[in-house]
Amino acid sequence: MAINELTLRRASELRAIVDDYVDASTRALTARWAQAWQEIAQEWQDTIAVVLARKAAGEPLTPAQITQLARTQRALAMTSVRLQELAAEIGPLLEDSVREVVERTADLTTSVAQSQMPPVDSKLLPSFTRVDQSALENIIERSLGQIHASSLPLADDAIDAMKSALIRAVPSGWHPDRAAREMLKRTRSSFNGGLTRAMRIARTEMLDSHRAANRAQNSANPSVTAVVWHAELSSRTCPSCLGKHGTEYPPDTPGPFDHQNGRCTFIPKTKSWADLGFPDIEEPPDLTPSVTDWMQTNPHDAVSALGPDRYRMLQDGQINLSDLTQRVENPDWRPSYQATPLADLRKAANP
Repeated sequence: MAINELTLRRASELRAIVDDYVDASTRALTARWAQAWQEIAQEWQDTIAVVLARKAAGEPLTPAQITQLARTQRALAMTSVRLQELAAEIGPLLEDSVREVVERTADLTTSVAQSQMPPVDSKLLPSFTRVDQSALENIIERSLGQIHASSLPLADDAIDAMKSALIRAVPSGWHPDRAAREMLKRTRSSFNGGLTRAMRIARTEMLDSHRAANRAQNSANPSVTAVVWHAELSSRTCPSCLGKHGTEYPPDTPGPFDHQNGRCTFIPKTKSWADLGFPDIEEPPDLTPSVTDWMQTNPHDAVSALGPDRYRMLQDGQINLSDLTQRVENPDWRPSYQATPLADLRKAANP
């Protein structure tokens, strides 16, 4: 029942493994996007040169006329094809990593729970069953399906952004070379907006597949009686995650439903040693770090994470940790817990 140093260490090791797979996947996406940009960069340089030349010649080009130029249409068509190819590649590119994350989570979640067992002969302890493989396959398929669905609008959205970047006004008086560099920079930035979304999709869905496997594994073992929301306490932790840290839920609870790109996890908590049949063995205290203790020990980090107003209201007892977070519904993704707006906290503190 007691979450101890070994529990926290094994949970951290599991999360580090998951993060390694996520980081490797985002590096692969970045490399593929860079390669695709190199394939179309010259086309955009030529397109920008045509637009600037026509403007220099005194042609009153409207935004609509710029996008209808044959050269612009050619660049957009080439880019659209590349972006559609990139979107189609995201799922296959992530498939092996998603599978590894799910499989490793199922294996290592057991070791997190086992770390809480009393120091007796292992033959006297309850066994921990690995979740059925078919359940893991369902998690993998759901994750890959969500990645595919989330990637579909990526190409069209990036193309719209690139159109806007191309027609955005360049300050008069700029040297043509400087204007061309600025327009190319804007266009590439809009193209890379697709990469930003792809990385967010990859990270979010891979972490959610990890959480789903964690839930399935914990639910498969009756010795696990609860899961504990665990956040990495630091100056970068969001207020919502601080508000949820340490809260307990039934083992079959989905999540934790933190925000996109969130790093929170559920740590399994097992039966007490007395309930396991060892009432004469003294159980150590739970070592889950307290947010309140962390704030007192690390005030500068706490202020950075919370902001001065939230920190002050907590210190003055005007709000509670639970007030820092609120559930937000999202029909296109999933519900998530996000930071309560500061204005709402001020109203709660001063009714």
